[in-house]
Amino acid sequence: MKIIIGSDGKTMESQVSKRFGHAAYYIFYDSDTNSFESFANEEEGHNHEIMEKLLGMGTETFIVGNIGPNAFEMINTPRSNVYLARKMTAKEAIDNLLNGNLERLNEPTAKRSINHGKKHSHGVGYGHGKHAS
Repeated sequence: MKIIIGSDGKTMESQVSKRFGHAAYYIFYDSDTNSFESFANEEEGHNHEIMEKLLGMGTETFIVGNIGPNAFEMINTPRSNVYLARKMTAKEAIDNLLNGNLERLNEPTAKRSINHGKKHSHGVGYGHGKHAS
């Protein structure tokens, strides 16, 4: 299973971010190989290019601390699910997911998206660092 976690840091010991679309990092975890890759969220605005990139990676599951309606609409697809994990590390969230202990979300946890709709002109960059757990 391919899993994306919004996190405050780039390691599996990092806390799950309080807002998925504004996470400092994203951790891409592959449960088949028990490996992960982390990359910085360098999206300065809130135009959701990062969400398209994450979906393009073949992600089947997203783990969030909270998520606004616009990001939720983009990543909650027929091929992917969104799960809630608060006050835990990325590793704890994955362990809880794999053991069936995370709540699957059917709607966003936030009523509105932060800064959605503001125009920004920039590219999206991704700093990659491969790690194995």
